[in-house]
Amino acid sequence: MKIKKLIKLLECIEGDYEGNLPQDMYDLGSYTRADDSRMGIDDMDFVHVMRAFKKMQSILAEDYDVGLQVSVSQTNQIMKLEQEVSRLRERNQDLHKRLEEKSYTEVTAPRYVFSEIPNNNYGNSFVDTLKKYLNKSRYSMRVRGQHIREDLKGRGLTEYGQSIEQSTHLRVYIEEK
Repeated sequence: MKIKKLIKLLECIEGDYEGNLPQDMYDLGSYTRADDSRMGIDDMDFVHVMRAFKKMQSILAEDYDVGLQVSVSQTNQIMKLEQEVSRLRERNQDLHKRLEEKSYTEVTAPRYVFSEIPNNNYGNSFVDTLKKYLNKSRYSMRVRGQHIREDLKGRGLTEYGQSIEQSTHLRVYIEEK
């Protein structure tokens, strides 16, 4: 039965006191067929309308599912990106704190400042001059031997470090007090 006839029947059965149905039941629009031709919905058979309705429902459901999957996938990507941004912000804050701590901490003088000073009169004179002009209120100075003399090699004297007398060179350590 065509939809036009069903509307006429419904006017008789369920119409208002003048026998009319709601106005939108009279202007149902058209349906596009598979061959791209258009057909008025009121000229369609009831079975055809129901099949078209079911087909449109399944198409909409698929579109909704695909759209929902894309939406969920994008949401997951956004959440991962937000987590990475949060992690990077925390890392940035940690690095800033460490940088501030380093900038406020005092820089200590290097531990060993001079090396390969010959252990002879010139080297000893140099070390004595360093001692003389060192700012002793802030720094301390240590002189240690470096490189064992050739005639003492192989005796095991360097296991704990040799004395200045047994060394060919000197090394000077300057440390902050």
